Amino acid sequence: MERILRGIMRYRNTTREQMVKEFQKVRDNPEPKAVFFTCMDSRMIPTRYTDTHVGDMFVVRNAGNLIPHAQHFQDEYFSCEPAALELGCVVNDIRHIIVCGHSDCKAMNLLYQLRDPEFASKLNRRLSPLRSWLCTHANTSLERFQEWYAAGMKDPLLFSSETPLRRFVAYIDLEHRFALEDKLSQINTLQQMSNIASYGFLKARLESHDLHIHALWFDIYTGDIYYFSRGAKRFVAVDESSVEQLSAEVRRFYS
Repeated sequence: MERILRGIMRYRNTTREQMVKEFQKVRDNPEPKAVFFTCMDSRMIPTRYTDTHVGDMFVVRNAGNLIPHAQHFQDEYFSCEPAALELGCVVNDIRHIIVCGHSDCKAMNLLYQLRDPEFASKLNRRLSPLRSWLCTHANTSLERFQEWYAAGMKDPLLFSSETPLRRFVAYIDLEHRFALEDKLSQINTLQQMSNIASYGFLKARLESHDLHIHALWFDIYTGDIYYFSRGAKRFVAVDESSVEQLSAEVRRFYS
């Protein structure tokens, strides 16, 4: 805690004045461009690796960058994630939702272990809020991973996105550069796009192409950021060779 306090003092003496100016600039007319869901992992600093600033994004973080499917809420949406979707996309009229997973995700590593029925038993879930969270809200991701793994990990997966009719094909790590847990993380990230679209209060905007859902994936070991390209049907590293093509895809499909 002392390190945090010392950090606050450095902030007061260095960047505070500039940040206050930025706060004043957006105070009366903030125009955030995205709702950004990512993991609570301490290594994930989304404003740094997207070079965004005060007022640019709503950021929502939890274990495993999960957005629970609407089917889990029969009477009320009693969870932070759907509340954040409403606050961002309905109250603040934000047009883009981004889900960002990452490599060596501790939540995804645990989800991979939950393939063991004993480890995932109800008794063990009662002892672990994290296991319960993953078993409840990431089980679909795990099931899709297991089916894909059993089939040889070569066939593409089919996901729905903004609407049931707007489906996309996804090839997962055909070059086999990543660990199995990281492949699961990528599948989980794409599954959240379908989960987001399950909420009725977003339906009209999604169907009218006024609201769009994207997926990013961050490799913490190399610092590379991958964007899921529906045109390429895979996660593509955002770099000097791809950024113009990816930008053109975004303008073509999501403008």
